Amino acid sequence: MENPHFYHYATDGLKDDILFSSVIEFIAAMNRIALCLCRMGPDHPVKVICFVLMDNHVHFILYGLEADCSLFMENYKHATELWLSHHGGENRPGKVWRIGHWLIRDRERLRTTIAYIHRNPTTAGMAYIPEGYRWSSASLIFSDSNWIRQYGKRLGDLSFNAKKRLFNSKTVLPDEWVLLPDGLIWPGEYVDYIVMEKQFNSAQDYRFCLNKRVEEEINPEMREASVSLPDGEIAARCRALAERLFGEKLTNRLTVQQRLSLARILRKETGANVKQIARVVRLKKEDLEPILNPRKG
Repeated sequence: MENPHFYHYATDGLKDDILFSSVIEFIAAMNRIALCLCRMGPDHPVKVICFVLMDNHVHFILYGLEADCSLFMENYKHATELWLSHHGGENRPGKVWRIGHWLIRDRERLRTTIAYIHRNPTTAGMAYIPEGYRWSSASLIFSDSNWIRQYGKRLGDLSFNAKKRLFNSKTVLPDEWVLLPDGLIWPGEYVDYIVMEKQFNSAQDYRFCLNKRVEEEINPEMREASVSLPDGEIAARCRALAERLFGEKLTNRLTVQQRLSLARILRKETGANVKQIARVVRLKKEDLEPILNPRKG
């Protein structure tokens, strides 16, 4: 009989389009996690351990049977496309979602993957610290959240019609769950952050993992499933490398040889394709192709 496991799920970083373009869309995207979990029901139990929603891709750590976890992700994808078709304005669906997933085989890889997911917004330059990025589970770990229950209101205090209008859904949610003033279901209601915390010996241990360069461990694994990173993450890594190696953040101020050096490192550490790296280091794809893919050149 199959046993439940931890799995890392990620969608392809859309290079020419975005999934979530406004606060309203991010709030709806967060609430859809709760709605999709409740729709799964007791026959398909899945736990959300950790997640981040970026503007053009998402990451989740799920615990359950592989088939159930994949079903949750397909449901989330479908619900997002449906919501955007009715509420997305110019941000309409029609995007190509490639979903990759990987079995997390041991506690050390689980710790590393949690750190990788929470580091996504800071790596992309979208937040100064992981917990400062609202659209993830980073604010839940090693945090005193008891005050949230006094700050928000119970879902049970809303009428059925009010919840239907708010969530655009008839899905039944637990009455005791807390709704924040802006219409966001507090993510602590549907993220098992206790399990997340238990992977670390202390808050200091978690900080130590956050401060490690974990991208080199996770990105090659994602590359094998053809799930790519968005340009923002590659560019942030490029700037950090350029400053460390050459004392200059601006790529256009580097020599061609320096850019080629960055391209080789980015290829090794992120697994990005030639076209994407060429955009980031500002070199022509046809010049970079024979260097990064010598067999094709």
